[in-house]
Amino acid sequence: MTRLLHSSPVRARGFGLIEVLITLLVFSIGVLAVAGLQAISRKNNFDALQRTTAANLAESIFASMRANTTALDAYLVPVANPRGSHDEVAVPNDCYQAECTPSEMAAFDLAQWEYALDGAGELLVDDSGEGPATALKTGGLASPSACILGPATGGAGRYTVVIAWRGVAELPGNAGHACGTGRGLYGTEADADSLAYQRFFSLQTYISP
Repeated sequence: MTRLLHSSPVRARGFGLIEVLITLLVFSIGVLAVAGLQAISRKNNFDALQRTTAANLAESIFASMRANTTALDAYLVPVANPRGSHDEVAVPNDCYQAECTPSEMAAFDLAQWEYALDGAGELLVDDSGEGPATALKTGGLASPSACILGPATGGAGRYTVVIAWRGVAELPGNAGHACGTGRGLYGTEADADSLAYQRFFSLQTYISP
């Protein structure tokens, strides 16, 4: 007698609602993680670019000072009155077009340096049609403050350039540098005069006439 064997049917299962929700949750976490990494990368790239710009600006003013050593005292910029973040800069004699004394050359160099600090050398003209065309500064540093320290009477000695700017992230308890303090450029909403957002670059060299 022949017996017929019947196999149990196999139930085909697809993704249920719970599996779909779990998959979406894992995917969302991954997307958020990537977005967070991109944000951190952009902040780090910004700070690195600002530091590189500050280093180049410090080297450029030192080059000007070495070329005009008889007026080194005229290049000094005290902590109490730093350069940078000024809407308008007084234009001294144009030493590109006319002969200048050492002191006039120093004033001209500092004015050109401040243009670079504020990004006035790189302008983007906004002529979108909404109001008059305006020139937007696209270079330089974010809220810069720059000081040049050295022997009060000029002459041979150690000179220090300090350039501060506003970073993108708060550093609670940041000691910062005295250059730029009291200007309300690096603080928080609660304390405008703090240095929570200040970053700075300092470069020192010896100059001898």
